Parts: sequence; structure tokens; C-alpha cells
Amino acid sequence: MKKSKYMVIYEWLSDQIREKKLQPGDRIPNEIEIASMFNVHRMTVRQAINKLVGDHIIVRKRNKGTFLLSERSPVLTRTLDNVPTYHDDIVRAGLEPGYKTLETRIMNGDAFVASQLGLIDTDAIIYVQRLIYASGVPIAIEKAYIPERMFPGMHTMDLNSVLYDIMLNKYNIVPNYSRHEISVVMPNDAERKLLKIKDNIPCMLVKSVLFDTNGSTIEFSYSLHRGDKYRFRCSRGQYAGSSVSS
Repeated sequence: MKKSKYMVIYEWLSDQIREKKLQPGDRIPNEIEIASMFNVHRMTVRQAINKLVGDHIIVRKRNKGTFLLSERSPVLTRTLDNVPTYHDDIVRAGLEPGYKTLETRIMNGDAFVASQLGLIDTDAIIYVQRLIYASGVPIAIEKAYIPERMFPGMHTMDLNSVLYDIMLNKYNIVPNYSRHEISVVMPNDAERKLLKIKDNIPCMLVKSVLFDTNGSTIEFSYSLHRGDKYRFRCSRGQYAGSSVSS
């Protein structure tokens, strides 16, 4: 069977990398150059490059073109000094943010989630599950619960962007401060499949509650971050222990 044109390009680029003709950190030839070499359309080249990105062989650098992965894979840093967003984490690392909404629906009857949002069991809650990408690489699974009465109709919107921007720009509700609990867990089979990781890679589970400027709870969420791609950083103040006498 004759190979598809994009697979010919994919294998050629893979050989260039494997034979060290392209080194970690190098920018690969651009789409126009490769299209001219193989006498194909740019979309065919893009399909080959997308497969290389999906296979974690190369990475797209924001505003800088497409690079080979470095010897040390990029690590995202989440600072807990303010209300964090995936967009900021990813852009700060020089990568391209991406979002894939896996599920949105209206739910109620979950006493624990309702209590976290300051609601009663019968109040409607918007549930959103999303997969977060950095330059095509899945880095986190987010499960967010949002009070429907504060954000009516949000579940029908395109949520493949920054949720907090939607809250601010569409509903004029300002995310103001948040509270987090972080633990280390081993992902289950479904989570490993979504994140494309092996069964020996732990993840960081972050349980968060977000408040607006009035102190109302506007989101409760669970986020599962790849342990090989994420680190967390926070700054604290004065030592809180008892004073030490001389």
C-alpha cells in the first residue's frame, strides 16, 4: 500500500531527528520549505507536523515557530500567589495554550459540591470537564462546578478558552481570590489515556474554590496536573511559629 504524503514527511522528519541532523532546540524547516521539497500542499506538511507534536517529538513555541523538544522537557510553573490560569502558565513557558471541552451539563443533587459552592442540593450547577494542552501536549484535566444562577447559559457557550475571562467579560463577575488543597495521586486508566502518560507517572490533584469580589463562591474545581509537566510555587510571609528566646 502506498504511504500517504503526510506520513512520508513525518518519517523524513523523524529520521532527521533520530540521525541527529536536527538537534534538540533547533527550529525545523517551515511549512513552505517542506512543501516545496516534497511538492505538496502546506496542509499536508501541517498534518505531518501535528502528528510529530502529538507524539511529543517536537513542540510549538508561541510566536517563535516549531522547535524540537529540548533534552529537558518544558516544565510549567503554577504560582499560587494570585488567581492562576492555565493560559498564563503555558504562555509563560513559551508554549501555545489549547483547550478541549469533554463534557458540559446541568446537574444537581450532589450535596458535597453544593456545600462547596454555598448552595442547596436542588440548586442547578454547571459541570464542565476540559482537557488542557500546552503546544498540543495534554497537561491537565479540569473538572469545574459553577453556580448556574450566577452564570445562566454558560454551559451552551464555547468554553475552549479561559473560563475566568468568560466570567468577567460575559457576566461582569470578577474572580478575586482562591483557596487550594494539593495532593499527589496516581491517575486511573481513563485519566492516563487522556493525558497520554505511562502508569508510573504520578499527578498532582488540586482542589480549588474561587470567590468573587463580594466573597461569593463562583467555582469549585478538581484539576489533575501531570507530575512530569507541572510544578507549583508560592510565596509566604513571616515565620508563624513561636518566637525563639536567646
